[in-house]
Amino acid sequence: MTAPNPVLVDVVRGNFVESRHRGACAVVNVHGDLVHGWGNVDALVYPRSALKPVQALSLLESGAADHFALTDEEIALACASHNGEPFHVERVNAWLHRVGLSGDDLECGIGESISLQVTKAMSRDHIEFTRAHNNCSGKHAGFLCTARHLGVVGKNYLHSDHPVQRQVTESIEQMAGVSLENAPRGVDGCGIPVFAFPLRALARAMARMMATDLAAPRRRAAERILAAMAAHPHCVAGHERFDTVVMEACGGAVVLKGGAEGVHVAMIPAHGLAVALKIDDGSIRGSELAMGCVLDGLGLLPGPARDAVAERITTPVLNTLGAVVGELRRGPGLVF
Repeated sequence: MTAPNPVLVDVVRGNFVESRHRGACAVVNVHGDLVHGWGNVDALVYPRSALKPVQALSLLESGAADHFALTDEEIALACASHNGEPFHVERVNAWLHRVGLSGDDLECGIGESISLQVTKAMSRDHIEFTRAHNNCSGKHAGFLCTARHLGVVGKNYLHSDHPVQRQVTESIEQMAGVSLENAPRGVDGCGIPVFAFPLRALARAMARMMATDLAAPRRRAAERILAAMAAHPHCVAGHERFDTVVMEACGGAVVLKGGAEGVHVAMIPAHGLAVALKIDDGSIRGSELAMGCVLDGLGLLPGPARDAVAERITTPVLNTLGAVVGELRRGPGLVF
């Protein structure tokens, strides 16, 4: 039997550990070598939205981004799991309108905001959610642009046999170093295909985004994607979201992307390292805190950012009166 993954995060109330988040984490260099690991890094995971930077490669490699003169904000939105704030929705709609499309062409469906604050504000102002509010609307806008540039039908671009999805799948296989032909597969929250592959391979895919030995078109595409995300962290997530807060604090030195069900990745270009982790119970609170602890514990946070990120590494637990009654903190399984 496989040993259980280590405890990466403890949830403490008073002086008692109330809950524990177990998980695995892989740190890989640009050559694909595992340099640090906790837990079973070879277990299969669905990467979910953490894979969006890799999924965006075909948008640039195909020439669609240049053909439609996409801005760096729009490229960052293609990698985003955004809050659906007015800022995000306006830019997605303007992008679609500029290329002769509309929110009705998006096949991601209508979803409430990841941010409870945004959802409450929209309810208060009697604003209805649209497909452009979906946290994946930027990614889907990228798929539509790629289809239009390739001259293929934009309808049903979610299907695995659509030319755009075939390109995306090929990029994943090449960057992760895996074959997805017989991989477990499902449907992601926004409707596109999702494939399961080892956590170590997810880290490898993200590390290859920083590699200098990629073919020139892919190297340029990867560089522009990382630069866009680093320059526009608010596009990637949004107000008070972990990825945006940490990227802003780090001044672009760390590029982060979270996904559903406790998956999170980070790319640190100056060190040529990528981190991929998965919390077993799917907790996002666990994945965000564990990612902060890993970046800090390995010394990958730039000096000025350490204090700014500190509150994300040990997070207070509050009761309804606003009193601190506990904390989320690094678990005993994260040993550096």
